Amino acid sequence: MNIRKNFEALFLAIAALGLVASFATANARPIEIAESAAPAIDMASIQTVIVSAPRLAAR
Repeated sequence: MNIRKNFEALFLAIAALGLVASFATANARPIEIAESAAPAIDMASIQTVIVSAPRLAAR
C-alpha cells in the first residue's frame, strides 16, 4: 500500500471517525444564561458631541 497515494482518503477516514467519536461521547449540557450585572444606562445622562464643518472642495 502506497501511503502517499492514499493519504487523502486516509485523512478523510480518520477525520470522519474522530467526528463520529466526538458526537458519540458528547454529553448534552443545558444552556444557562446568567443575568447581566451591568448597570442600566440612563439615556438622558449620555453626553453627545456634534461636529459640524463645511465640506472640503474637491479639486
